[in-house]
Amino acid sequence: MKRTLIIALTAATIVFSMSARCENNWYFGAQYSAQEVTSQPDRELESVGVIGGYQFNEYVSIETRYNTGTSGYSHPFYVVGSPEAKYKEDIDTQISLLIRASYPVYNGFHLYSLAGITKSDYEITTSSSLTDLDGNTTQTYPYVLKFSDSGFTYGVGLNYQATEAVGLFVDYQVLPELKFGSGSSNDWRSINLGITFAF
Repeated sequence: MKRTLIIALTAATIVFSMSARCENNWYFGAQYSAQEVTSQPDRELESVGVIGGYQFNEYVSIETRYNTGTSGYSHPFYVVGSPEAKYKEDIDTQISLLIRASYPVYNGFHLYSLAGITKSDYEITTSSSLTDLDGNTTQTYPYVLKFSDSGFTYGVGLNYQATEAVGLFVDYQVLPELKFGSGSSNDWRSINLGITFAF
């Protein structure tokens, strides 16, 4: 039994290695991500990043995505003696490790599903200023809180293979629930647009 198992594993490894040499390739690219956190009020966040992946065959890939925030949510709030107090939420960094299962549908178009884990680092910044009796701003006080959330993520997408080397994609991703400070957890979704280059 042991010998049969060893032979089977060896044969599978050889077949996999041959397949890897013939079909597999690395790909790299960039993406833009428009994200929404369902809360009161809803938060709209934006990020840009890079993608790196390895395609095992026509159907299965593993990839990582690394994003950094470019636009966050902000609003003014009232603090006695500080007419310019502000509140802001921003994505710092966001990294995902994903398995992508693809299926060709028509002339270079592939439907795919994503599943994996995402870790998001984000920060909340509040700023207020002291005003003296003459109405002059004397000092501004920023206060930054840093948070991190991670968990299961999944999604679906469509890829168009424009050439052998260049692919264009759009996908919808459900991110781990986000909890701002001590508040309740909120649904977090993103729509991603990007381009990849195979090597």
